[in-house]
Amino acid sequence: MKILIIGATGTIGKELYHTFKTEYTDVYAAHRNSEHYPVDITDSKSIKNLFNKLPKLDVVINAAGTAAWKPLTELSEEDYYIGIRSKLMGQVNLVHIAKDHINDNGVILLTTGILADHYEPNTVALSLVNGAIHSFVYAASNEIEKGIRLNVVAPGAISGDFQEDKKFAGHFPITKKELIDIYRQALTTKLTGQIFKKY
Repeated sequence: MKILIIGATGTIGKELYHTFKTEYTDVYAAHRNSEHYPVDITDSKSIKNLFNKLPKLDVVINAAGTAAWKPLTELSEEDYYIGIRSKLMGQVNLVHIAKDHINDNGVILLTTGILADHYEPNTVALSLVNGAIHSFVYAASNEIEKGIRLNVVAPGAISGDFQEDKKFAGHFPITKKELIDIYRQALTTKLTGQIFKKY
């Protein structure tokens, strides 16, 4: 199975890459500063260049994307566009491009998080894009062709990256094992258009 992980040096992507490369034959790690597979998901041309370097894939997992962290009273229009360009349109454009570089019955997994459903101070801009991605996947999964499954993983804060005894958005952080397990479930399910939540 050929798997691409975008954002492979981040908190989530790093765990996925180091786990899945021991379980699957071909796992490719892409990120902004990669020597072999650099990618900037805010740039469609960069995404296309990445896929042109790779063989046809079975799975594409995105764990990249950012947004502004500020209270509502300090958010400017441009602050919102940080998340819209990156975590929202970056993932939307990734789906549009990846669907033409993935095998029939392949899988595309996007990443959002707990803030789509639960409030945390200073995260209004991130909540906006997480919710938008959920709506996009619900709809787009009905129209994507070749039997490709399109799903989202929405985890809470990750222990090790966040204090285990502190709550984020009202929930304690999840373990790295729980993180891997929920991505594995989303990867192997026969369902599409699903939001796999773990928090």
